[in-house]
This record gives sequence, structure tokens and C-alpha cells, in this order.
Amino acid sequence: MSASTAAEELAAIRSLDAVPSERVSTLWDSLEPARVGDIAGSRWRGTGLDTGHPMFGMLGGMRWWGKDFRDPRKVDPILVTDDSGEVVPDTSATGGGGASLWEVSFRGRPCASMVYDRLPVIDHFAVVDSGADGRPVTLLAVMNGRGTVRDGEHFWFLLERDDPR
Repeated sequence: MSASTAAEELAAIRSLDAVPSERVSTLWDSLEPARVGDIAGSRWRGTGLDTGHPMFGMLGGMRWWGKDFRDPRKVDPILVTDDSGEVVPDTSATGGGGASLWEVSFRGRPCASMVYDRLPVIDHFAVVDSGADGRPVTLLAVMNGRGTVRDGEHFWFLLERDDPR
């Protein structure tokens, strides 16, 4: 699928009140896997896709903002908006740990993946679209690991580059 077609399909998915998981996984399969070097060094704004997965409501309740991939081995996996409106790391949901970026296979293809330090969870990333510099601007992401799959469904979310450093 071309980048413009992928972006159009993502826009159509985002316009839905209830997002079918099958439609998101079909989009995932059409995208190029993200690479660690393409996403490290940037902060990313997150948005959940409401497929009915309970993680969607949980992240909203914590005021989830996104992720900060400062470098491949130093990641703040959960950024939230605090009471003053500042974006800050929150390790309360991660068992006190951070994360790191590795290349791990998901659905048969290696891709940039965020491995939590203290949770049996891995987030995998694919590129929806890229900027003029060729670096990804929008990522489709999926949470995978023990306790994250509900009724056979993964939690899907988006990340949009916030600050190209």
C-alpha cells in the first residue's frame, strides 16, 4: 500500500466511533516496519484506537500523552499530562521501569519494538507516513505480551512525531 493510501485508510479508521480490529491489522500488514534508528531521538504523541480493548479507557484515565524515545536504550514509555498541564514521565504503570528499543518480529516481520524493562510487554511499530526527510511522522503501533491480549485482540494505537530532534 502506498504511503498516501495508508494515510487515507488511517484517516478513515480514525473517523470511526468503533474501530474494527481486523481493519487495523490489515492496515498493519500493508505497512513498512519501523526501524529503531528512524524513531529513536524523538518524542511521540499517542492516540489510542477504540477497538473495544480495555487499555483504551485505562490510558485515557491516566491522561496518557505519548512516549519519548530519547535513544534506543533510554525510553520513557508512558508520558502523561500532569495537573499543571506539563508532559512528564509516569512509571507507576510500568512497575517503576523504563523501556528500550529493539528489533523484534511481530506478525512474521522484524520491526522496531519497545521492550518494557519491568513488564512482559512489547510495543511494535510500523510506518504510516514519512516526512520530506524520509523519517517516519506517523506510526501504527500494537501492544503485545502477557496480559495485553483481551478476547483475542491486541491494543492498537498511533504515535505522531512531536519533536524531531
